[in-house]
Amino acid sequence: MLDTNAVSETRKPRPHPGLLDWLYAQDPAQLFITTITLAEVWHGFHGLAPSHPDYESIKRFATDLPRKYRILNFDARAAAIWGELTALANGPLPLRDSFIAAIVRSRGHRIVTRDTMPFERMGCKVVDPWK
Repeated sequence: MLDTNAVSETRKPRPHPGLLDWLYAQDPAQLFITTITLAEVWHGFHGLAPSHPDYESIKRFATDLPRKYRILNFDARAAAIWGELTALANGPLPLRDSFIAAIVRSRGHRIVTRDTMPFERMGCKVVDPWK
């Protein structure tokens, strides 16, 4: 499962080579994102002025994500895990990351991210290709 920062990294002019190496070594059919990541990308797009020089390319990027990656929803299984994670947490958890973590854990996947700490706190198996 790719976190939003992993998906966004692929759009940079010079993406991190560690992430690219990791991605190219994967079976594309086994790469997932969550509806939360999709929402975060659309949120970023809608925060742009139509005059932004990358407006159209970011819109295409967001539109193409469901064709590029399999999308997993925040469903009843994820909701049950989210309730447990947040009830047992020592201190606050980032809301969107906690939703993503619940989806990841409900499917038994790993999360690919450079922001490892919140996901480790939530018991996710983490892959950090930026290291």
